[in-house]
Amino acid sequence: MSRLASVALCALAGCGDNVKPVVAIDAAPGDAEADASPGIPDLVLVAEAMDETILITNTNFDLDDCAVVEGCVGSNGTRRLLRFDTVTANMGTGDLVIGTPPPDGMDGGLFVWSPCHQHHHVTGYAEYALLDDDGVVIGGHKQAFCLQDIQQVRPGSPSRGYNCENQGMSAGWADVYNRILPCQWIDITDLAPGTYTLRVRVNVSGALVESDLTNNEWTRSVTF
Repeated sequence: MSRLASVALCALAGCGDNVKPVVAIDAAPGDAEADASPGIPDLVLVAEAMDETILITNTNFDLDDCAVVEGCVGSNGTRRLLRFDTVTANMGTGDLVIGTPPPDGMDGGLFVWSPCHQHHHVTGYAEYALLDDDGVVIGGHKQAFCLQDIQQVRPGSPSRGYNCENQGMSAGWADVYNRILPCQWIDITDLAPGTYTLRVRVNVSGALVESDLTNNEWTRSVTF
């Protein structure tokens, strides 16, 4: 298991100095797929909820840690991690419906079974990268564990009760991946100090149907 050690706040432009807890807003359970609102979803990365969440930690990983097994870090031992929140809102006119994962141990649709974590991932949901003037210098990825209604972002928008058993995002709601979660980082251990651009993109492949693919990217200048 990973152990958070010597948390060092990063020397980043506009870097936040506190870990903001994510509190789920209660949503009434129900058959979200059957009750999905008509229209088309539109995924949008919420810059104002992400800009001040960046920090660097030194974290130790054992050889059998899932982050090592699944390639979220370069190796076991102490790794330097650039952490950040990913907040994706559905600002479209309809729900994003992912659905119910297949039985444990099986892949199906967008769901891929993780033998290490013993739960399904939504494959290819988000892509993380650090860039310099010549392009991408190092990348990371986030295979979402659970896409669900976490925070209301459009006043008056009802939640359909999407959760880990029936995944999706109601129109006007956001899913939040907090920076303390596994693989919610880029491993910068072997990267030279300097100024880079942190880039987060969601639904890069377009596998999720939405009305606008041009607003699926967030960038932030970082210095360490």
